[in-house]
Amino acid sequence: MYSKRHLLKFVIEDRRKGISLFDLSKKYRLSKSTVSLWCRNVKISTRAKNIIMEKWLENTNKGRVKGIIKNKQKRIDSIEKEYINAKNMMDTLVIRDLLVIGIGLYWAEGSKKEDGSGFSFINSDHLMIKLMYDWLIKIMSIKKKQLIINLVINITHKDRERKILNFWSNLLDFPLGDFGNTTFIKTSHYRIYNNHSDYFGMLRIKVKSSSWLRRRILGMIKIFKENKPA
Repeated sequence: MYSKRHLLKFVIEDRRKGISLFDLSKKYRLSKSTVSLWCRNVKISTRAKNIIMEKWLENTNKGRVKGIIKNKQKRIDSIEKEYINAKNMMDTLVIRDLLVIGIGLYWAEGSKKEDGSGFSFINSDHLMIKLMYDWLIKIMSIKKKQLIINLVINITHKDRERKILNFWSNLLDFPLGDFGNTTFIKTSHYRIYNNHSDYFGMLRIKVKSSSWLRRRILGMIKIFKENKPA
């Protein structure tokens, strides 16, 4: 054990070398208030001040990085946990549930005007399009030959038309030759964005002679509206 006189000497020497009050209190097992009192009249050089500041920044950054990593892991754990919970719930889906999902998507994104036209659904989300496509075939018993599918893309992607059509054809297992004419959206600018190669436009799905289908779906939506939860 050091005497108080020697301890005071070591603390002051270390302070002049650029050791922070916090680190001094840890090193010599002293309270921070004691170290602060002993060092209050100690003059330290600019170099020592820089050392203290650099150490403080290093510790601060370490703490920030640890916090970021911890929060990221918590988010990942939460996502995985809720995915498992969602999967357990989805595994019990029945035909009626799938029917309701399709109706909900049409309610949000489908054509609802009473103009005599049939079923029409358009979106850029490829997973949503795949779900609606499967819903038509598996739930509503629509045949592939009854479908009218065409691509809608920005004209700046005209040179990628074939590649984009292949993407949708493979996703839906729908013959490439059965796609309708592509609709090109004209723009006044030709800026190329970083995600240029990841752009797949929108897909429009229609059903031939399907006024009955659209009206049936709208009827189901009306039933939902009339049976609001309490």
